[in-house]
Amino acid sequence: MCNKVVHLEPEEFIKTLQKEQLSVYARVYVLDSGIAGLIYMCSDSHNLYYLDRFVPAPNKQEDFDKISFYDVHKDLYRKINLDNYLRDKNPIN
Repeated sequence: MCNKVVHLEPEEFIKTLQKEQLSVYARVYVLDSGIAGLIYMCSDSHNLYYLDRFVPAPNKQEDFDKISFYDVHKDLYRKINLDNYLRDKNPIN
């Protein structure tokens, strides 16, 4: 169970991975604009860490570049927290 969702800048993400020796995985999230992309994550017993960078499909990069960084950040934070809450509430065994 991850109690806290933490967004990290690339340098912080790498340092956390090295310090904690965590495994990286990716999940797909769809922004409110309809653009899907990958978010890289890792977790320990208390926290879910995610790299604060959205990786859209190459054919959507131009559309993605038109969206405000702050809107993307807000959208991802909300969706990742909701996803984390729902996964903790209804774990798949």
